[in-house]
Amino acid sequence: MPDLKTLEFFLKSPVTDDEYERYYHFRWEQLRKPLNLPLGSERDPLDERAFHCMAVNGKNHIVGVGSIQPAENNAMRIRYMAVTQELRDLGIGSAIVKRLLAYALRHQVSRCWLYARSNAIGFYKKQQFTMLGEIDTELPVAHFKMEISFADGDDSYK
Repeated sequence: MPDLKTLEFFLKSPVTDDEYERYYHFRWEQLRKPLNLPLGSERDPLDERAFHCMAVNGKNHIVGVGSIQPAENNAMRIRYMAVTQELRDLGIGSAIVKRLLAYALRHQVSRCWLYARSNAIGFYKKQQFTMLGEIDTELPVAHFKMEISFADGDDSYK
């Protein structure tokens, strides 16, 4: 078990083939494997258009991931957010969301939205997302659409 009081991590985007493989495997381990979904279900046809972010510890182990992709109506969608279970509530997820929102603002979108699992609603509310309602997905776990809107000139995530 890591010393949580001295956990250091940095954010980066995967660049090499090895980094992408580790990134996707982490996504599967954290998000799809617990739902008994097969390897490969963690990938998305829109991944090529997405901005990917991962949190890496001092030993170069991935401890969190997230991505953001273009959506309709001057928006972007955050997807595949995950942080290692025992390292949650240490700011890793918040740092990833902040990086993704900064990316969205650089691309001058007016809002970002996501589908949150019920156990993540509180986390996203702390990130200033508002609840829009429950939605149906093909996954065997409840999801809720949440959104954050940006005012003109908003630079709070830059």
